[in-house]
Amino acid sequence: MKKIMAVLFMLCSLYATDWSGKINWAMGYGVAQNIASSSKKLIMVDIGLTTCPPCKYMAEKVYSDKKVSDYVNKNFVSVFYLADQDTLPAIVQNYFTGSTPTILFIKPNGELFYRIIGPRTPAQFLKIVQNINVKYKGNK
Repeated sequence: MKKIMAVLFMLCSLYATDWSGKINWAMGYGVAQNIASSSKKLIMVDIGLTTCPPCKYMAEKVYSDKKVSDYVNKNFVSVFYLADQDTLPAIVQNYFTGSTPTILFIKPNGELFYRIIGPRTPAQFLKIVQNINVKYKGNK
């Protein structure tokens, strides 16, 4: 019995992922939208799946990178959903194609500003979000 429990524990730990990284995730889209409206920031919505290796890579490698997390936390209001566990808000569903990971950048008024599909390295992701932020601030 102990061997069976040990094997089950090992299998479960293979699928355990700290999805947060070092990002300060808002507790839902409504909260993120309120904060984004008052702070004039884009909402960064990450949509993943529990069984998606690239999604786990983003959580474990990209969102845990200090440069990435510092920049994202300072310049965006972030919210995270697991499409196979969470109910996506209607506004998010409108822009979600079903591919994961999908990272949406949505204006506080609900208009899609930019979409990334697929994983990136920390350096690539940082460069992309910096460019998105510069373009957003220039378009206001």
